[in-house]
Amino acid sequence: MARKDIEKAQDVRQKIEFWDNYWKDNKDTYNEFNQFVWGNQWLDDEARVFETYKKIPLTMNKIAPLINHLVGEQRQNTPSIECIPDNSVPPETVEVREALVKDITFASYAKVVYQTGFQCAATGGYGAWFVDTEYEDEHSFLKCIRIREGKIPTRFFWDSSATTPCKTDGMYAGYRERMSRRKFAAIYGKKLERDIPPSNIEDGSVFNDDESVTLCHFYERKYQTINLYRLSNGRTIDHDEFRELERVMVDDVEMLIDQGQIVTVEEKRRAPRYKVIHFLIAGDYILDEEDFPSQQLPIIFVDQNSFYNKEGSQIVRPFIKDTKDAQRYINYIATQSAYLLKISRYDQFLIASGNARSNDTAQIWRDPVNIQGGLKFDEVQSGFIPQQLRPPELSQSLVQQYERALMDIQSCTGMYNAQLGEQGNEISGNAIDARTKRGAYATYIPFDSLNRAIACTASIIDEMIPIVYDTERTMMLNMKDAGNTQITLNQQMDEYGGQTQNDMTQGKYKIRLIPGPSWEGQKQENLESLNMILQANPELFNMVADLYVENLPLANSNELRNRLRTLVPPEIIEAGKTGQPIPPKPQQPDPIIMVKMQELQLKQQQLQMEQQKLMMDNKLSEEELNLKFEELETKKVLAAAQLQEMELRFASEAERTQSNEQIAHADNMVKLLMHSQTLKQKGKNEPNKH
Repeated sequence: MARKDIEKAQDVRQKIEFWDNYWKDNKDTYNEFNQFVWGNQWLDDEARVFETYKKIPLTMNKIAPLINHLVGEQRQNTPSIECIPDNSVPPETVEVREALVKDITFASYAKVVYQTGFQCAATGGYGAWFVDTEYEDEHSFLKCIRIREGKIPTRFFWDSSATTPCKTDGMYAGYRERMSRRKFAAIYGKKLERDIPPSNIEDGSVFNDDESVTLCHFYERKYQTINLYRLSNGRTIDHDEFRELERVMVDDVEMLIDQGQIVTVEEKRRAPRYKVIHFLIAGDYILDEEDFPSQQLPIIFVDQNSFYNKEGSQIVRPFIKDTKDAQRYINYIATQSAYLLKISRYDQFLIASGNARSNDTAQIWRDPVNIQGGLKFDEVQSGFIPQQLRPPELSQSLVQQYERALMDIQSCTGMYNAQLGEQGNEISGNAIDARTKRGAYATYIPFDSLNRAIACTASIIDEMIPIVYDTERTMMLNMKDAGNTQITLNQQMDEYGGQTQNDMTQGKYKIRLIPGPSWEGQKQENLESLNMILQANPELFNMVADLYVENLPLANSNELRNRLRTLVPPEIIEAGKTGQPIPPKPQQPDPIIMVKMQELQLKQQQLQMEQQKLMMDNKLSEEELNLKFEELETKKVLAAAQLQEMELRFASEAERTQSNEQIAHADNMVKLLMHSQTLKQKGKNEPNKH
C-alpha cells in the first residue's frame, strides 16, 4: 500500500542531487565516449566547416571493433565461482550449494549482465548491475535471487563516502527507471498517478513529465551491533545462533551443547551488523518498503581504471580514452583524401578568355563534365590553346599519416594486429607470442576490474542464500556427475526437524573465482585436448567416450552420454573418480599347464585307490605289501612334487604376464605424451613457415 512520506522522498532526492553534482564530470565523460564510439564522431561546428568547403565529413571507426574484440574476449574468459565451506559443511551440501549458485547465474543470464557492464566500463569508464529477488513464478510464494543488468549506468547512484571498489559498503545506493504514466496508473492506480505531477527539475536526476514517471529504487544501509561468541570447540557464532544452542542442566549448572558436545564461551565481543532496507519511491510516495536479505548494498559499481584527483574526487577513465584524438585524426585524413578523389573526377583546363568568346563555345566550356568527341574553342591572336590541368594526386604523406594514426591507436590500447588475429609485422611464432603477451598486459586491467565486481556479486548472493532459500523446496539443478537432477533443499529427514539434508541455512562459505575460460570455453578446450589424444591413439575412445560427449556443443547430451558411458568399463569410471590405480584382473591359467595339473591330480587319485585296494587284498605277504606301499608312497611324493612345480610355474607365468602388461601400458603412455607434445610443438612452429 503506497503511503505519502514527503520528508523521506525529499531526503532521497537530495542524496541523488548531491551524487549527480559530484559525478557530473564522469557522467559527461560516459555520454561523450559512448556517443563517440557508437554514434557520431564529428562535432557539429567541425562538420559545418568541412561542408562549407564542399568536403563530406567521413568516419572510419577503428575503436568500435576494438571494444567488440575486448568484449568478445571477456565473454570467452568469464571466471567460474567456487564456494569454499568451513569444516562443518558436508561435501554433498557444498556440491548442492555450488549448483544453486550456478543456477542463479544461468537463470539471470549473468553472462549478458557481465557483458553489458564490461562494455559500459570499457567504453564510458564505468558500468553497473544489481542483485534483486523475485518470485519463482506468478503462482509461487517462494522467492529466488536474480542478477539484473544496468543498461544505463548514469541512472545509478552511490554514497560518495563508499571505500570499496564496488561501492557496496556505502550507507545508500540506488537506481532510477522510467515508466509510462499509463503503465503506472494500471499498477498503482489512477489517483496516485494524478498525484505525481510533472517535475520542474529538468537536469535528469528526478524528472516526471506528462508521459512518464521516474521510479527510484533506494537501498538504505543502517548500522547495528551484535554480540559474537567464540566457543571452546573453535566455532564463532553470532547472537541469534547463540540463542538457538541447546542447553542442559548438570549439577544445577547450565551447559551449552553445540554439534553434540558440551562447550563453553571462551570470548565475547561486539561486532558491526548492517541492515539494508529497500524503498521504492515515486514523487512523494513510498510505493514499497521491505528488508533486503544482505548486509551489503546490492548495487555493484563496475570500474574500468579510475583514479582520484587532488581534491579526492574519483575520475573514471574509459579504456579507449587515449585513442580519441588519433581516431579524429583518421577521420580528418579520410575526409581530405575523399575530397581529393572527388574533385579528380572532373577534367579541368586552363583557357584564355578569348577561347570561349562565342555563346556556343562558352556553353561547352562552362560545364567541365560536358563530354563530347572533341572540345571546340575560339582562336586568339596570341595562339594560346586550352591546356588540360593534371588533377591533384593523393599525397603520400596522407597515407603515412593514416598508418601512423593506426599505430597510435594500437599503442594506446596495447591491442596490436597479432592480438586481433590479423597479420602483423612479426615474422616468427615467438615474436607473435611476445606481442600478444604484451597486449594482454593492457587488457588485463579491465578484465581484473570486472572479476572484482563478479566476486563482489557472488559474495552478496552468498549472504542472501540462507535467507531467501530458507524453506524446503525442490529445484532442478545441474549436478556435476548426475546432470540435471531434482534436488530438495532443506529437506527434513525426521519429523522433529533434527536432521536436515542439503541445508542452505547453515555453514559459512568463502567465494573464490577460478580464472580461465568460461564454461563453454572450457568445454571447447577439453574437446580439443581429447581430439588430440584420440588422434594419437584412437583405441582410447572406449575409455573416454563419456567425457567426450560431455564436452560436445549439444543442448542436452544426457541420453547420448548415458549410451556412450556403457562403452567405458566400470573400473575405468571408478578410477577416474577416485584416482586410484585399477586393481589387477585375475590371470587366466595356461591351458597346457591346467591339463598337466589335472593329469597329476588324476594320477594321485589313482595311486590312492591302488593303495586302498592293496590294503583290502589279503593274498599278498606282509613283506610284499610293505614293498608295494613304499612304491606307491614314492610315486605319490613324486606326483606331489610335479604338481607343486606346475603351480609355481603357473604363478611365475602370471606375474610375468602382469609385469609385461604394465610395461606395455607405461610405454603406450610415454608414446602418447610424446606424440601430444610433438603436436603442440608443431602447432607453435607453424607460424614460422609463413
